[in-house]
Amino acid sequence: MKRIAGCLLSFLTFTAVAADLNLLTDNHPPLHFQQGNQLVGFGVDVVQALAERTGDQVHLQQVPLLRALRVATTEPATGVFTVLRTAERNGLYQWVGPLMDVETALYSANTQQPVRSLQDASTQGRIAVPRKWLAYDYLRKQGLNNLYGVETPEQMMRLARLGRIEFVVADTLSIATLAREEGLAPSQLHYQMPLMKQGTYIAFSPQTDARQVARWQQALDEMNRDGRLEQLKQRWLSDNTPR
Repeated sequence: MKRIAGCLLSFLTFTAVAADLNLLTDNHPPLHFQQGNQLVGFGVDVVQALAERTGDQVHLQQVPLLRALRVATTEPATGVFTVLRTAERNGLYQWVGPLMDVETALYSANTQQPVRSLQDASTQGRIAVPRKWLAYDYLRKQGLNNLYGVETPEQMMRLARLGRIEFVVADTLSIATLAREEGLAPSQLHYQMPLMKQGTYIAFSPQTDARQVARWQQALDEMNRDGRLEQLKQRWLSDNTPR
């Protein structure tokens, strides 16, 4: 009987009425970014593949991440991708994932002595990091007094190019693209140490139909099993900056 009930639940989940979903995201290559008039990237391909499997219609919009997260706390049929799932955010959304793991790391902007710990970094110059990033709060909680908070990752890379800071913080996937966009050769940035490693998710609003969210999670599980998710990772994420 339990087996029959489980099969029935799965059937009802996948036969729920197809929905129109608003999916919000920010600019974060190679996960999601503008290419001409089109939004592209790993995360974009994932949500489009999930929508194809579930039969839902998705409307993509690029907005700043913090604004997107605020919208997704109150608007029905709304989600944000790709989002780091933290203890503070956990109860605010319905989650689908993980899509992948992201490592945030400390990079030096010159050839100074290797950094083995945050204590080393605290004595070797300023660490630039966008204040809106989780990494900023993480480093601040470690008691570092040499943080240089900036507004955007573009400003961070510009400071590195001009030689005004000694360290930058970024995830290992986007560091090369962020550097190139500001005229800084990725080879001028040197991986020093990992800071954080977290899973990325799609965060749906609490008002989104839970059956739809479950349907997306099951579709993602299928993509994991049949290798489609790995194919998308290879397409977008295999050309990372060497450490």
